[in-house]
Amino acid sequence: MRVVLFLCPAGKENPLTADATLTSMIELRSDPYVLKSRTVQETELDFRLNLNLSWCRGVLFNVVAQKNSVAIVEYDAILWTDEALMFIEYKDSVAAYKNLSTRRIQQIGSFAKNIAAGLGYKAYTFVVVVNGLTEQTTRGGAVVIPLFLLGSYEPSFSSAITELEMIEKLIEKYTKGGNSEVAGDFEKLKTIIETGLS
Repeated sequence: MRVVLFLCPAGKENPLTADATLTSMIELRSDPYVLKSRTVQETELDFRLNLNLSWCRGVLFNVVAQKNSVAIVEYDAILWTDEALMFIEYKDSVAAYKNLSTRRIQQIGSFAKNIAAGLGYKAYTFVVVVNGLTEQTTRGGAVVIPLFLLGSYEPSFSSAITELEMIEKLIEKYTKGGNSEVAGDFEKLKTIIETGLS
C-alpha cells in the first residue's frame, strides 16, 4: 500500500469562521482511491464547532472520494487515529436527513470501509449527524446522532478488513453454538492475522 499526500494552493477561507485566511487543499492517494478537499459549506459551521476532536489525531473537512478519477462519495469530515478512520455525513436539518435514503447510507458506509482498508487502516466507522434530531438512532447500518450529542460522542469502530470481520462472525457463531474449541482456533487465527498487520 502506498499513500501519497499532496498540498495544493487553495482560495482564501477559514472552515471554522467567516474570516478569510489562506488555507491549503489536501489530496490523499492510495490506489484506486483519491481523497480531495471540496468547498466549505456555510451550513456546516455548527457541525464543525460541535465536533469532538479530543480522541483523534487529525481531521479533514469536506472530502470528495474518487475511485479511478470518478467522484463516488462525499464526506463532511474524516477523523483519524493511528489505527482507525471515522467518516461523517452531516445533514443540517431533519428534512435533509429524511431525503437521504437508507440504501444511500448503506452505500456511503460501504465506501467508507473500502476507503479505510485501501488507506491501510484496520478499523473504521461511519456516522450520520443531523441538526434538529432529538435522539440517537441507527439507519442503514450507520449510527445516526443529533448535532447536540456530537461534542460528547465517542465512536465505536468496526473492522475494515473483511477477513477479520468474517473471523469475528465465526468466533461468535461457534461460541454461541457451544463449540469453544473451534472458536478458540479462530481466535488464534485472528491474533496471527492482526499481528501480521501491525
